[in-house]
Order: sequence, then C-alpha cells, then structure tokens
Amino acid sequence: MVDQIYYKIQYPLKKAIDLMKDLDSHDLDALGEGLSDYDREKIADFIETWNNGGKEKLTALISDLRAHQ
Repeated sequence: MVDQIYYKIQYPLKKAIDLMKDLDSHDLDALGEGLSDYDREKIADFIETWNNGGKEKLTALISDLRAHQ
C-alpha cells in the first residue's frame, strides 16, 4: 500500500514541486510569452481550482493517508 501511495501521489507531487522550484529561477514573463492560449487557460483553471478548495482537498487526502498508516 505504501508503495502505491508513493508512486501514485507522493512522487508526482514531488515532481510538480521540483518543477515549480525550477520555474522560480526563470523569468516567468519570458516563459509566458511562449504559452498558447490553451496552456494559459489550463494554468488559470488550475489556480482557480487550487484557490477554491483544491488545497483543502489535498490536505484532507494527506491527513486521511496518514491516519491509515
């Protein structure tokens, strides 16, 4: 079970965090110029979802997983 949690949840989250850290060292305005409207919309949708309950859902999932350990 722990392996499944790691590969399905923790590993993708770690990769996403690493990617965000990498983006911090770049000029985001220059990166944004190369994005299509579709990509910009996906990013905006993600941020909106994150701000409207996505963060809480992730926190609850982590708490539930810890409770089952």
